[in-house]
Amino acid sequence: MKHLLSALLLLATCWSCSKEHSQNRNGFEDTTKFKNYYKDLTVVNWNIEWFGSARFAGNLAVQESNAGQILRYLDADLYGICEVVDTARFGRMIRQYMSTEFSYIISPYPRIDQKLAFVYNKHIFRNVRARPFMSQSATAAVSFASGRFPFLLSADMVVNGKRHPVHFILLHAKADADTASYNRRKEGSAELKDSLGVYFNGQPCMVFGDFNDQLDGSILSGYLSPYKNFLEDGRYKALTLPLNAPGYQSTLSFANSVIDQQVVSGNMRYWYKDQSVRIRTDVKTVVPDYQQRTTSDHYPITSVYTVTD
Repeated sequence: MKHLLSALLLLATCWSCSKEHSQNRNGFEDTTKFKNYYKDLTVVNWNIEWFGSARFAGNLAVQESNAGQILRYLDADLYGICEVVDTARFGRMIRQYMSTEFSYIISPYPRIDQKLAFVYNKHIFRNVRARPFMSQSATAAVSFASGRFPFLLSADMVVNGKRHPVHFILLHAKADADTASYNRRKEGSAELKDSLGVYFNGQPCMVFGDFNDQLDGSILSGYLSPYKNFLEDGRYKALTLPLNAPGYQSTLSFANSVIDQQVVSGNMRYWYKDQSVRIRTDVKTVVPDYQQRTTSDHYPITSVYTVTD
């Protein structure tokens, strides 16, 4: 009962952080205070290693300042962030470094230190709803690091004079290069893909985040990618697949290995601006000592979309 009450309290807090609009007495969305944007959209995923935790090897105040400056520098419209530990510090960072046009929402996982978070432009992403995805599944609870379920954000995306329902699934998969961990990633990928087919088949959707494995094989030597099921299905486009090649790395420690990925389906495949996906090693221009692990051991990943009918 104690854990249930804690979960409900965190869930309520999670929803309150995402509250970005009010409704009038008739129950309709009040859009009078929203801006209308005519632009391409940028989406980011980034693992900010043990953000705000004593387990982070560097100075926490420096990490907070560096991460805030990088988020602002990336100038994106939606961010998917992994490994948020100190949620109060995270909220303070967003309020200090991002404009008032942005809101955030953090996953309500009471037993998991490394939480997931969305930061989004509330004028573009409206009617935002967020929840753990597959959280009623006992097998998913094991596959995804003992309850670190994917985090789902659904919203109406309003841009270029159009409104589209969209879904973002932020993933922080099981880590490590042993057989048991690989099998958990593979099983989680299979169940995730099945669930997407049931609930979001044909809809604009993105699965992104720290997949903790490659798409061109696996971090476990001699094994195929545990996400091979997505690569073989023509309904999905793995944007980061071309980056899963020698010469690229999405972490500081492992050369020629990309484990932070983006996969899209539905109209997001067609809105995607060709060859726009990037591993943002240029964040070193904002934080010159980034490679000394003062902020994170991962680089952000960005992609750009021209949203049409």
